[in-house]
Amino acid sequence: MMHRLTKPIVPALLAMGLLSACAAPPPAPEDAFYRLNPRAGGETAVAPLLSGVVEIDRFVASGSLANRPLLFAEAGSNAVSEYHYHFWIEAPPILLQNALVSYLRSAGVSKRVVTPEMRVTPDYTIRGRVMRLETVLGNPATGVAEFELSLRREHDGELIVLGEYLAEVPSGQNGVKTDVTAIEAAVDKAFAAFVADIANP
Repeated sequence: MMHRLTKPIVPALLAMGLLSACAAPPPAPEDAFYRLNPRAGGETAVAPLLSGVVEIDRFVASGSLANRPLLFAEAGSNAVSEYHYHFWIEAPPILLQNALVSYLRSAGVSKRVVTPEMRVTPDYTIRGRVMRLETVLGNPATGVAEFELSLRREHDGELIVLGEYLAEVPSGQNGVKTDVTAIEAAVDKAFAAFVADIANP
């Protein structure tokens, strides 16, 4: 009697297993990580603009600007959101500090551009505040970078340069990877404007 009752159960269980397999959600996308590699172009100084050691502090950022997820906003909106699965390789305060070190070295601003971790006495200090670092979605999308940057001479405390630097660069049609390239170009333009102010304070 038991044998007869179990026969129809086997195909039913197989059918349930197949349905469960079909209903399983697709695997989540893998996380992607992005660097910034801005480099000075034609504005490279023939001779160093500053003599001595230039120290660049970690950038100041708060809220989502201090977090690793990439940010985006709709054109014409003040709402800013975080991408899922797309991250900067380091938190923006560190990422931008290192990017500015590399940029100023390649621009020839000084022969010695360092971070506080080098533990040397600086002749100048540069401080930065992140105001925007995002993609503005539109047609086309736009990479946006905006910073407050300052240059201070240490021996007398004089503030040589203080300014806000905003740059926007159109992106392409290939999604987040292209948007990151546009953000990098915007960072490059903002840093170039800062170097121009150092050259002509």
